[in-house]
Amino acid sequence: MDRPDSDCSVDVAIIGGGPAGASAARLLAAWGHAVLLLTKSDAAPSLAESLPPSCRKVFDAVGVRGAIESAAFLTAGGNTVCWGEGPPRIATFGAGRVGYQVLRRDFDRLLLAEARRAGAGVRTGVTVRHASLEGASSVVDRDAGREKDPAAVAAVRDVLESASSSDAGMVEVTGRDDAGGPVTARVRMVLDCSGRAGIVARHHRTRVQAGETTLALIGVWRSAEGWPPVAAESLERAGPVGDDDAATVVEAYRDGWAWSVPVSSRRRYVTVMVDPRTTRSDHPGSLAARYTAELGKTRHLARMIGGATLEGAPWACDASQYGARRFGGPGFLLVGDAATFIDPLSSFGVKKAMASGWLAAVVTNTCLRHPDRADLARRFHAEREQEVWASYRRQAAEFFAQVSANELHPFWNDRADPVVVDGAADRSGAADAVEAFRRDPAVRDAFEALRRAPSIRLRPTRAARTTTAPAVVGREIVPDASLSIAAGEAGTVSIRYLRGVDLPALVAMAGQQAQVPDLYEAYGRSHPPVELADFLGALSVLLGKGLLRNEI
Repeated sequence: MDRPDSDCSVDVAIIGGGPAGASAARLLAAWGHAVLLLTKSDAAPSLAESLPPSCRKVFDAVGVRGAIESAAFLTAGGNTVCWGEGPPRIATFGAGRVGYQVLRRDFDRLLLAEARRAGAGVRTGVTVRHASLEGASSVVDRDAGREKDPAAVAAVRDVLESASSSDAGMVEVTGRDDAGGPVTARVRMVLDCSGRAGIVARHHRTRVQAGETTLALIGVWRSAEGWPPVAAESLERAGPVGDDDAATVVEAYRDGWAWSVPVSSRRRYVTVMVDPRTTRSDHPGSLAARYTAELGKTRHLARMIGGATLEGAPWACDASQYGARRFGGPGFLLVGDAATFIDPLSSFGVKKAMASGWLAAVVTNTCLRHPDRADLARRFHAEREQEVWASYRRQAAEFFAQVSANELHPFWNDRADPVVVDGAADRSGAADAVEAFRRDPAVRDAFEALRRAPSIRLRPTRAARTTTAPAVVGREIVPDASLSIAAGEAGTVSIRYLRGVDLPALVAMAGQQAQVPDLYEAYGRSHPPVELADFLGALSVLLGKGLLRNEI
Protein backbone atom coordinates (compact mmCIF):
# COMPACT_ATOMS: atom_id res chain seq x y z
CA MET A 1 0.00 0.00 0.00
CA ASP A 2 1.47 3.31 -1.07
CA ARG A 3 1.97 6.16 1.35
CA PRO A 4 0.91 9.67 0.29
CA ASP A 5 3.57 12.36 0.32
CA SER A 6 2.61 14.42 3.39
CA ASP A 7 3.94 15.08 6.85
CA CYS A 8 3.26 12.54 9.57
CA SER A 9 0.91 13.93 12.22
CA VAL A 10 1.74 11.32 14.89
CA ASP A 11 4.77 11.92 17.08
CA VAL A 12 4.58 9.02 19.53
CA ALA A 13 3.17 5.49 19.49
CA ILE A 14 2.72 3.93 22.93
CA ILE A 15 2.37 0.17 23.19
CA GLY A 16 0.35 -0.76 26.28
CA GLY A 17 -2.36 0.99 28.29
CA GLY A 18 -1.32 0.28 31.88
CA PRO A 19 -0.24 2.95 34.37
CA ALA A 20 3.07 3.61 32.59
CA GLY A 21 1.59 3.94 29.10
CA ALA A 22 -1.44 5.96 30.16
CA SER A 23 0.70 8.35 32.24
CA ALA A 24 3.14 8.96 29.38
CA ALA A 25 0.29 9.39 26.90
CA ARG A 26 -1.53 11.94 29.05
CA LEU A 27 1.54 14.08 29.57
CA LEU A 28 2.82 14.00 26.00
CA ALA A 29 -0.62 14.85 24.63
CA ALA A 30 -1.02 17.68 27.14
CA TRP A 31 2.38 19.03 26.03
CA GLY A 32 1.24 19.29 22.43
CA HIS A 33 2.43 16.03 20.88
CA ALA A 34 0.26 13.80 18.69
CA VAL A 35 0.02 10.50 20.58
CA LEU A 36 -1.42 7.14 19.51
CA LEU A 37 -1.76 4.58 22.34
CA LEU A 38 -2.45 0.97 21.37
CA THR A 39 -3.64 -1.40 24.06
CA LYS A 40 -5.16 -4.84 24.36
CA SER A 41 -8.68 -5.39 25.65
CA ASP A 42 -8.95 -5.88 29.40
CA ALA A 43 -10.64 -9.28 29.25
CA ALA A 44 -7.99 -10.95 31.43
CA PRO A 45 -8.70 -11.34 35.17
CA SER A 46 -7.95 -8.12 37.01
CA LEU A 47 -5.63 -7.80 39.98
CA ALA A 48 -6.06 -5.68 43.10
CA GLU A 49 -3.33 -3.23 44.11
CA SER A 50 -2.52 -1.36 47.30
CA LEU A 51 -1.27 2.18 46.58
CA PRO A 52 0.57 3.87 49.48
CA PRO A 53 0.07 7.58 50.27
CA SER A 54 3.41 8.45 48.66
CA CYS A 55 1.76 7.78 45.28
CA ARG A 56 0.10 11.18 45.51
CA LYS A 57 3.35 12.87 44.44
CA VAL A 58 3.41 10.99 41.17
CA PHE A 59 -0.36 11.50 40.74
CA ASP A 60 0.36 15.23 40.92
CA ALA A 61 3.24 14.96 38.46
CA VAL A 62 1.06 13.14 35.93
CA GLY A 63 -1.89 15.46 36.57
CA VAL A 64 -4.45 12.85 37.65
CA ARG A 65 -4.71 13.32 41.41
CA GLY A 66 -8.07 15.06 41.25
CA ALA A 67 -9.58 12.31 39.11
CA ILE A 68 -8.26 9.59 41.42
CA GLU A 69 -9.51 11.31 44.56
CA SER A 70 -12.95 11.69 42.94
CA ALA A 71 -13.15 8.02 41.97
CA ALA A 72 -14.22 6.81 45.44
CA PHE A 73 -11.63 4.04 45.68
CA LEU A 74 -11.47 2.28 49.03
CA THR A 75 -8.95 3.94 51.37
CA ALA A 76 -6.83 2.44 54.15
CA GLY A 77 -4.78 3.95 56.94
CA GLY A 78 -2.06 1.30 57.00
CA ASN A 79 -1.13 -2.35 56.64
CA THR A 80 -1.43 -5.35 58.94
CA VAL A 81 1.94 -7.09 58.89
CA CYS A 82 2.62 -10.68 59.98
CA TRP A 83 6.30 -10.83 59.03
CA GLY A 84 9.12 -12.70 60.71
CA GLU A 85 8.94 -13.33 64.44
CA GLY A 86 6.62 -11.58 66.86
CA PRO A 87 2.89 -10.89 66.81
CA PRO A 88 1.05 -9.23 63.93
CA ARG A 89 1.21 -5.46 63.97
CA ILE A 90 -0.61 -2.58 62.36
CA ALA A 91 1.81 -0.31 60.52
CA THR A 92 0.02 3.00 60.02
CA PHE A 93 0.92 5.46 57.31
CA GLY A 94 1.00 8.18 59.94
CA ALA A 95 -0.22 11.78 60.13
CA GLY A 96 -3.71 10.73 59.11
CA ARG A 97 -2.55 9.75 55.62
CA VAL A 98 -4.39 7.08 53.67
CA GLY A 99 -3.60 4.92 50.67
CA TYR A 100 -5.90 3.52 48.01
CA GLN A 101 -7.08 -0.06 47.43
CA VAL A 102 -7.88 -0.35 43.74
CA LEU A 103 -9.01 -2.90 41.23
CA ARG A 104 -6.47 -2.49 38.47
CA ARG A 105 -9.04 -2.71 35.70
CA ASP A 106 -10.90 0.30 37.13
CA PHE A 107 -7.72 2.21 37.89
CA ASP A 108 -6.28 1.65 34.41
CA ARG A 109 -9.54 2.72 32.75
CA LEU A 110 -9.46 5.95 34.77
CA LEU A 111 -5.91 6.72 33.63
CA LEU A 112 -6.79 5.96 30.00
CA ALA A 113 -9.80 8.28 30.25
CA GLU A 114 -7.48 11.02 31.51
CA ALA A 115 -5.12 10.38 28.59
CA ARG A 116 -8.03 10.72 26.17
CA ARG A 117 -9.16 13.91 27.89
CA ALA A 118 -5.68 15.35 27.35
CA GLY A 119 -5.93 14.65 23.62
CA ALA A 120 -4.21 11.29 23.20
CA GLY A 121 -5.62 8.83 20.69
CA VAL A 122 -6.38 5.71 22.77
CA ARG A 123 -7.29 2.58 20.81
CA THR A 124 -8.29 -0.58 22.66
CA GLY A 125 -8.53 -4.10 21.27
CA VAL A 126 -5.16 -3.87 19.50
CA THR A 127 -2.54 -6.51 20.23
CA VAL A 128 1.04 -5.73 19.25
CA ARG A 129 2.79 -8.93 18.30
CA HIS A 130 6.28 -7.72 17.51
CA ALA A 131 8.28 -4.62 16.83
CA SER A 132 11.40 -4.59 14.71
CA LEU A 133 13.35 -1.39 15.20
CA GLU A 134 16.17 -2.30 12.82
CA GLY A 135 16.15 0.25 10.05
CA ALA A 136 13.80 2.40 12.14
CA SER A 137 10.78 0.18 11.62
CA SER A 138 8.24 -1.23 14.02
CA VAL A 139 5.57 -3.74 13.06
CA VAL A 140 2.21 -3.81 14.84
CA ASP A 141 -0.26 -6.62 14.09
CA ARG A 142 -3.88 -6.82 15.19
CA ASP A 143 -4.72 -10.11 16.92
CA ALA A 144 -6.81 -11.94 14.32
CA GLY A 145 -8.64 -13.83 17.08
CA ARG A 146 -10.09 -10.69 18.68
CA GLU A 147 -13.08 -8.64 17.68
CA LYS A 148 -11.99 -5.83 15.41
CA ASP A 149 -12.37 -2.28 16.70
CA PRO A 150 -13.48 0.05 13.86
CA ALA A 151 -12.32 3.09 15.83
CA ALA A 152 -8.84 1.63 16.12
CA VAL A 153 -8.80 0.80 12.41
CA ALA A 154 -9.92 4.32 11.54
CA ALA A 155 -7.25 5.80 13.77
CA VAL A 156 -4.49 3.79 12.12
CA ARG A 157 -5.88 4.71 8.69
CA ASP A 158 -5.82 8.39 9.67
CA VAL A 159 -2.17 7.99 10.55
CA LEU A 160 -1.56 6.27 7.22
CA GLU A 161 -3.14 9.13 5.32
CA SER A 162 -0.78 11.64 6.91
CA ALA A 163 2.41 9.57 6.79
CA SER A 164 5.45 10.35 4.67
CA SER A 165 8.01 7.85 3.47
CA SER A 166 10.64 10.55 3.26
CA ASP A 167 10.80 11.36 7.00
CA ALA A 168 14.26 10.43 8.22
CA GLY A 169 14.39 8.73 11.61
CA MET A 170 10.73 7.69 11.54
CA VAL A 171 9.51 4.40 12.98
CA GLU A 172 7.17 2.30 10.88
CA VAL A 173 4.06 0.84 12.54
CA THR A 174 1.97 -1.78 10.78
CA GLY A 175 -1.47 -3.16 11.67
CA ARG A 176 -4.54 -4.62 10.07
CA ASP A 177 -7.85 -3.02 9.19
CA ASP A 178 -11.26 -4.59 9.73
CA ALA A 179 -11.05 -6.25 6.33
CA GLY A 180 -7.79 -7.93 7.25
CA GLY A 181 -5.68 -5.76 4.99
CA PRO A 182 -2.37 -4.26 6.14
CA VAL A 183 -2.29 -0.68 7.36
CA THR A 184 1.04 1.09 7.79
CA ALA A 185 1.82 4.26 9.71
CA ARG A 186 4.97 6.13 10.64
CA VAL A 187 5.78 7.77 13.97
CA ARG A 188 8.81 9.48 15.47
CA MET A 189 9.07 7.59 18.79
CA VAL A 190 7.80 4.29 20.20
CA LEU A 191 7.40 3.76 23.94
CA ASP A 192 7.20 0.10 24.92
CA CYS A 193 4.86 0.11 27.94
CA SER A 194 3.64 -3.45 27.29
CA GLY A 195 4.65 -4.82 30.70
CA ARG A 196 5.79 -8.39 31.00
CA ALA A 197 4.96 -9.05 27.35
CA GLY A 198 7.86 -6.75 26.45
CA ILE A 199 7.14 -6.32 22.75
CA VAL A 200 10.44 -4.50 22.28
CA ALA A 201 11.88 -5.00 25.76
CA ARG A 202 12.10 -8.80 25.66
CA HIS A 203 15.08 -8.47 23.33
CA HIS A 204 16.95 -6.40 25.94
CA ARG A 205 16.15 -8.13 29.23
CA THR A 206 18.46 -9.80 31.68
CA ARG A 207 17.87 -13.46 32.39
CA VAL A 208 15.79 -14.28 35.47
CA GLN A 209 17.82 -16.36 37.92
CA ALA A 210 16.31 -19.70 38.98
CA GLY A 211 16.29 -18.65 42.64
CA GLU A 212 14.21 -15.56 41.82
CA THR A 213 11.31 -17.13 39.96
CA THR A 214 7.98 -16.37 41.63
CA LEU A 215 4.48 -17.54 40.79
CA ALA A 216 1.45 -15.62 42.06
CA LEU A 217 -1.71 -17.62 42.76
CA ILE A 218 -4.75 -15.34 43.09
CA GLY A 219 -8.27 -15.83 44.36
CA VAL A 220 -11.18 -13.48 45.10
CA TRP A 221 -13.04 -13.98 48.38
CA ARG A 222 -16.39 -12.64 49.54
CA SER A 223 -17.59 -12.43 53.12
CA ALA A 224 -21.18 -11.57 54.00
CA GLU A 225 -20.18 -10.74 57.58
CA GLY A 226 -17.11 -8.61 56.90
CA TRP A 227 -13.57 -9.55 57.85
CA PRO A 228 -12.48 -10.54 61.35
CA PRO A 229 -9.41 -8.71 62.69
CA VAL A 230 -6.08 -10.47 62.37
CA ALA A 231 -5.15 -12.04 65.73
CA ALA A 232 -6.81 -9.19 67.62
CA GLU A 233 -5.73 -10.55 70.98
CA SER A 234 -2.03 -10.10 70.17
CA LEU A 235 -2.10 -7.26 67.67
CA GLU A 236 0.58 -4.60 68.16
CA ARG A 237 -0.37 -1.13 67.01
CA ALA A 238 2.26 1.21 65.58
CA GLY A 239 0.24 4.34 66.31
CA PRO A 240 -3.32 5.22 67.26
CA VAL A 241 -5.61 3.48 64.80
CA GLY A 242 -8.78 1.50 65.07
CA ASP A 243 -9.53 -1.83 63.41
CA ASP A 244 -9.14 -1.13 59.71
CA ASP A 245 -11.16 -3.52 57.56
CA ALA A 246 -9.61 -1.86 54.50
CA ALA A 247 -6.01 -2.63 55.49
CA THR A 248 -3.75 -4.76 53.34
CA VAL A 249 -2.67 -7.90 55.20
CA VAL A 250 0.80 -9.31 54.51
CA GLU A 251 1.96 -12.62 55.99
CA ALA A 252 5.12 -14.69 55.62
CA TYR A 253 5.19 -18.45 56.07
CA ARG A 254 7.79 -21.19 55.74
CA ASP A 255 8.19 -21.25 51.94
CA GLY A 256 6.23 -18.28 50.63
CA TRP A 257 4.27 -15.21 51.52
CA ALA A 258 0.70 -14.04 51.08
CA TRP A 259 -1.13 -10.77 50.90
CA SER A 260 -4.74 -9.69 50.87
CA VAL A 261 -6.07 -6.45 49.36
CA PRO A 262 -9.73 -5.51 49.92
CA VAL A 263 -11.61 -3.71 47.15
CA SER A 264 -14.83 -3.34 49.15
CA SER A 265 -16.06 -4.05 52.67
CA ARG A 266 -17.08 -7.56 51.59
CA ARG A 267 -14.60 -8.48 48.86
CA ARG A 268 -10.87 -9.26 49.12
CA TYR A 269 -8.21 -10.44 46.72
CA VAL A 270 -5.91 -12.97 48.39
CA THR A 271 -2.63 -13.86 46.67
CA VAL A 272 0.07 -16.36 47.59
CA MET A 273 3.57 -15.89 46.22
CA VAL A 274 5.43 -19.19 45.73
CA ASP A 275 8.52 -20.58 44.09
CA PRO A 276 7.42 -22.91 41.27
CA ARG A 277 10.58 -24.99 41.81
CA THR A 278 9.35 -26.18 45.21
CA THR A 279 5.59 -25.96 45.07
CA ARG A 280 5.30 -28.01 41.88
CA SER A 281 6.60 -31.16 43.59
CA ASP A 282 4.83 -30.43 46.87
CA HIS A 283 1.40 -30.00 45.28
CA PRO A 284 1.27 -31.59 41.83
CA GLY A 285 -2.54 -31.36 41.59
CA SER A 286 -4.76 -28.69 40.10
CA LEU A 287 -4.16 -24.99 40.46
CA ALA A 288 -7.08 -24.72 42.88
CA ALA A 289 -5.60 -27.47 45.06
CA ARG A 290 -2.20 -25.77 45.08
CA TYR A 291 -3.79 -22.45 46.00
CA THR A 292 -5.77 -24.00 48.86
CA ALA A 293 -2.72 -25.86 50.14
CA GLU A 294 -0.61 -22.69 50.19
CA LEU A 295 -3.29 -20.70 52.00
CA GLY A 296 -3.42 -23.53 54.54
CA LYS A 297 0.20 -22.79 55.45
CA THR A 298 -0.72 -19.31 56.67
CA ARG A 299 -2.01 -18.70 60.18
CA HIS A 300 -3.66 -15.33 60.18
CA LEU A 301 -4.96 -15.08 56.62
CA ALA A 302 -6.40 -18.59 56.80
CA ARG A 303 -8.30 -17.53 59.91
CA MET A 304 -9.47 -14.31 58.26
CA ILE A 305 -11.02 -16.03 55.24
CA GLY A 306 -12.32 -18.99 57.23
CA GLY A 307 -15.97 -17.94 56.86
CA ALA A 308 -15.62 -16.44 53.37
CA THR A 309 -16.47 -17.90 49.97
CA LEU A 310 -14.10 -18.16 47.02
CA GLU A 311 -15.54 -16.48 43.94
CA GLY A 312 -14.78 -18.61 40.90
CA ALA A 313 -11.54 -20.46 40.27
CA PRO A 314 -8.16 -19.03 41.30
CA TRP A 315 -5.68 -18.13 38.59
CA ALA A 316 -1.92 -17.76 38.28
CA CYS A 317 0.49 -15.24 36.81
CA ASP A 318 4.25 -14.91 36.64
CA ALA A 319 5.59 -12.48 39.27
CA SER A 320 9.33 -13.07 38.77
CA GLN A 321 11.61 -10.06 38.89
CA TYR A 322 13.56 -9.06 35.78
CA GLY A 323 15.68 -6.20 34.56
CA ALA A 324 17.04 -4.88 31.28
CA ARG A 325 20.46 -4.55 29.70
CA ARG A 326 19.28 -1.62 27.59
CA PHE A 327 16.49 0.88 28.24
CA GLY A 328 16.17 2.62 24.89
CA GLY A 329 17.79 3.76 21.70
CA PRO A 330 17.09 5.93 18.66
CA GLY A 331 13.33 5.88 18.20
CA PHE A 332 12.32 3.85 21.26
CA LEU A 333 12.24 3.69 25.07
CA LEU A 334 11.44 0.83 27.47
CA VAL A 335 9.07 2.07 30.16
CA GLY A 336 7.56 0.76 33.39
CA ASP A 337 7.22 -3.00 33.75
CA ALA A 338 8.37 -3.48 30.18
CA ALA A 339 11.85 -2.44 31.35
CA THR A 340 12.01 -3.85 34.90
CA PHE A 341 9.67 -5.67 37.25
CA ILE A 342 10.01 -5.42 41.02
CA ASP A 343 8.82 -7.81 43.69
CA PRO A 344 5.18 -7.04 44.59
CA LEU A 345 6.23 -7.09 48.25
CA SER A 346 7.12 -3.40 48.03
CA SER A 347 3.55 -2.29 47.08
CA PHE A 348 5.25 0.28 44.84
CA GLY A 349 4.57 -1.36 41.46
CA VAL A 350 1.98 1.17 40.27
CA LYS A 351 3.97 4.09 41.69
CA LYS A 352 7.11 2.88 39.91
CA ALA A 353 5.21 2.41 36.62
CA MET A 354 3.65 5.87 36.70
CA ALA A 355 6.94 7.51 37.67
CA SER A 356 8.59 5.69 34.78
CA GLY A 357 5.84 6.93 32.45
CA TRP A 358 6.39 10.50 33.68
CA LEU A 359 10.14 10.25 33.09
CA ALA A 360 9.62 8.68 29.65
CA ALA A 361 7.35 11.59 28.71
CA VAL A 362 10.04 14.09 29.76
CA VAL A 363 12.73 12.19 27.85
CA THR A 364 10.53 11.82 24.76
CA ASN A 365 9.58 15.50 24.83
CA THR A 366 13.29 16.35 24.95
CA CYS A 367 14.17 14.01 22.09
CA LEU A 368 11.40 15.39 19.87
CA ARG A 369 11.93 19.08 20.58
CA HIS A 370 15.72 19.08 21.01
CA PRO A 371 17.29 16.28 18.94
CA ASP A 372 20.74 17.56 19.89
CA ARG A 373 19.98 16.47 23.47
CA ALA A 374 18.50 13.08 22.57
CA ASP A 375 21.58 11.06 23.59
CA LEU A 376 21.81 12.97 26.87
CA ALA A 377 18.12 12.36 27.59
CA ARG A 378 18.28 8.64 26.78
CA ARG A 379 21.37 8.24 28.99
CA PHE A 380 19.57 9.95 31.86
CA HIS A 381 16.55 7.67 31.34
CA ALA A 382 18.68 4.52 31.35
CA GLU A 383 20.63 5.49 34.45
CA ARG A 384 17.52 6.49 36.39
CA GLU A 385 15.63 3.31 35.45
CA GLN A 386 18.59 1.15 36.48
CA GLU A 387 19.01 3.01 39.76
CA VAL A 388 15.33 2.61 40.64
CA TRP A 389 15.46 -1.09 39.76
CA ALA A 390 18.53 -1.66 41.94
CA SER A 391 17.04 0.33 44.83
CA TYR A 392 13.80 -1.66 44.91
CA ARG A 393 15.70 -4.94 44.65
CA ARG A 394 17.85 -4.07 47.63
CA GLN A 395 14.75 -3.09 49.58
CA ALA A 396 13.04 -6.41 48.80
CA ALA A 397 16.20 -8.36 49.72
CA GLU A 398 16.21 -6.68 53.14
CA PHE A 399 12.61 -7.75 53.75
CA PHE A 400 13.38 -11.32 52.72
CA ALA A 401 16.44 -11.38 54.95
CA GLN A 402 14.26 -10.67 57.99
CA VAL A 403 12.41 -13.95 57.45
CA SER A 404 15.40 -16.00 56.26
CA ALA A 405 16.99 -15.52 59.69
CA ASN A 406 14.29 -17.84 61.06
CA GLU A 407 13.01 -19.80 58.06
CA LEU A 408 15.83 -21.84 56.54
CA HIS A 409 14.21 -22.44 53.19
CA PRO A 410 15.50 -21.71 49.65
CA PHE A 411 12.52 -19.43 49.00
CA TRP A 412 13.85 -16.95 51.57
CA ASN A 413 17.59 -17.62 51.38
CA ASP A 414 17.80 -17.14 47.60
CA ARG A 415 15.90 -13.87 47.74
CA ALA A 416 17.86 -12.50 50.71
CA ASP A 417 21.22 -12.53 48.92
CA PRO A 418 22.92 -9.13 48.42
CA VAL A 419 21.88 -7.53 45.15
CA VAL A 420 24.15 -6.06 42.49
CA VAL A 421 22.49 -5.11 39.21
CA ASP A 422 24.92 -4.42 36.37
CA GLY A 423 27.01 -2.18 38.61
CA ALA A 424 24.06 0.02 39.57
CA ALA A 425 24.78 -0.55 43.25
CA ASP A 426 28.07 1.30 42.78
CA ARG A 427 26.49 4.46 41.41
CA SER A 428 23.11 4.66 43.06
CA GLY A 429 21.15 7.88 42.76
CA ALA A 430 19.81 10.43 45.18
CA ALA A 431 17.15 8.15 46.65
CA ASP A 432 19.78 5.78 48.06
CA ALA A 433 22.10 8.69 48.87
CA VAL A 434 19.46 10.15 51.20
CA GLU A 435 19.45 6.94 53.22
CA ALA A 436 23.25 6.90 53.29
CA PHE A 437 23.34 10.49 54.54
CA ARG A 438 20.84 9.71 57.28
CA ARG A 439 23.14 6.99 58.59
CA ASP A 440 26.32 9.09 58.28
CA PRO A 441 27.63 10.12 61.75
CA ALA A 442 29.32 13.21 60.25
CA VAL A 443 25.99 14.44 58.89
CA ARG A 444 24.26 13.83 62.23
CA ASP A 445 27.06 15.67 64.05
CA ALA A 446 26.75 18.59 61.63
CA PHE A 447 23.03 18.80 62.33
CA GLU A 448 23.63 18.87 66.09
CA ALA A 449 26.30 21.56 65.66
CA LEU A 450 23.88 23.68 63.63
CA ARG A 451 21.21 23.25 66.28
CA ARG A 452 23.58 24.48 69.01
CA ALA A 453 25.31 27.28 67.05
CA PRO A 454 24.20 30.81 68.09
CA SER A 455 25.10 32.07 64.61
CA ILE A 456 26.73 30.89 61.38
CA ARG A 457 29.42 32.04 58.99
CA LEU A 458 29.34 29.47 56.24
CA ARG A 459 31.97 29.26 53.50
CA PRO A 460 32.31 26.87 50.55
CA THR A 461 35.36 24.59 50.57
CA ARG A 462 37.40 23.24 47.67
CA ALA A 463 35.27 20.11 47.82
CA ALA A 464 32.23 22.12 46.66
CA ARG A 465 32.90 21.67 42.99
CA THR A 466 30.09 22.12 40.52
CA THR A 467 29.82 19.51 37.80
CA THR A 468 27.49 19.16 34.84
CA ALA A 469 25.06 16.26 34.72
CA PRO A 470 21.72 15.64 33.02
CA ALA A 471 18.72 16.68 35.10
CA VAL A 472 14.98 17.19 34.74
CA VAL A 473 14.11 20.87 34.45
CA GLY A 474 10.41 21.33 33.80
CA ARG A 475 9.47 19.09 30.87
CA GLU A 476 12.98 18.53 29.53
CA ILE A 477 16.31 16.90 30.25
CA VAL A 478 19.07 19.51 30.27
CA PRO A 479 22.75 19.57 31.21
CA ASP A 480 22.55 21.13 34.63
CA ALA A 481 24.79 22.11 37.54
CA SER A 482 25.13 19.52 40.30
CA LEU A 483 27.47 18.61 43.15
CA SER A 484 29.48 15.43 43.50
CA ILE A 485 29.07 14.04 47.02
CA ALA A 486 30.41 10.84 48.56
CA ALA A 487 27.51 8.76 49.90
CA GLY A 488 29.13 5.75 51.55
CA GLU A 489 28.13 2.43 50.01
CA ALA A 490 26.04 4.31 47.44
CA GLY A 491 29.30 5.64 45.97
CA THR A 492 29.88 9.17 44.72
CA VAL A 493 26.71 10.68 43.35
CA SER A 494 26.02 13.82 41.32
CA ILE A 495 23.10 15.60 42.95
CA ARG A 496 21.33 18.83 42.04
CA TYR A 497 18.34 18.48 44.36
CA LEU A 498 18.31 16.76 47.74
CA ARG A 499 14.84 16.47 49.27
CA GLY A 500 13.78 19.29 46.97
CA VAL A 501 16.63 21.63 48.02
CA ASP A 502 18.80 23.08 45.23
CA LEU A 503 22.28 22.22 46.54
CA PRO A 504 24.46 24.38 44.22
CA ALA A 505 22.22 27.37 44.93
CA LEU A 506 22.40 26.74 48.68
CA VAL A 507 26.20 26.58 48.55
CA ALA A 508 26.30 29.86 46.60
CA MET A 509 24.10 31.76 49.05
CA ALA A 510 25.16 30.10 52.31
CA GLY A 511 27.61 32.86 53.29
CA GLN A 512 25.08 35.68 52.93
CA GLN A 513 23.31 35.16 56.26
CA ALA A 514 24.42 34.93 59.89
CA GLN A 515 21.46 32.90 61.18
CA VAL A 516 19.99 29.63 59.93
CA PRO A 517 16.38 30.96 60.01
CA ASP A 518 17.48 33.93 57.89
CA LEU A 519 19.16 31.62 55.39
CA TYR A 520 16.02 29.47 55.19
CA GLU A 521 13.88 32.56 54.60
CA ALA A 522 16.26 33.91 51.94
CA TYR A 523 16.28 30.56 50.15
CA GLY A 524 12.46 30.49 50.14
CA ARG A 525 12.29 33.95 48.50
CA SER A 526 14.19 32.76 45.41
CA HIS A 527 13.27 29.06 45.20
CA PRO A 528 10.19 26.88 45.47
CA PRO A 529 9.29 26.32 49.14
CA VAL A 530 10.66 23.29 50.97
CA GLU A 531 10.02 21.92 54.44
CA LEU A 532 12.32 23.28 57.15
CA ALA A 533 13.35 19.72 58.09
CA ASP A 534 14.43 19.04 54.49
CA PHE A 535 16.32 22.35 54.33
CA LEU A 536 18.18 21.59 57.58
CA GLY A 537 18.93 18.09 56.35
CA ALA A 538 20.42 19.36 53.10
CA LEU A 539 22.48 21.97 54.95
CA SER A 540 23.74 19.30 57.36
CA VAL A 541 24.80 17.11 54.43
CA LEU A 542 26.80 19.97 52.89
CA LEU A 543 28.52 20.58 56.23
CA GLY A 544 28.96 16.94 57.18
CA LYS A 545 30.41 16.00 53.80
CA GLY A 546 32.81 18.95 53.84
CA LEU A 547 31.36 21.08 51.04
CA LEU A 548 30.63 23.89 53.50
CA ARG A 549 32.40 24.86 56.72
CA ASN A 550 31.19 27.03 59.56
CA GLU A 551 33.98 29.45 60.51
CA ILE A 552 32.40 30.37 63.84
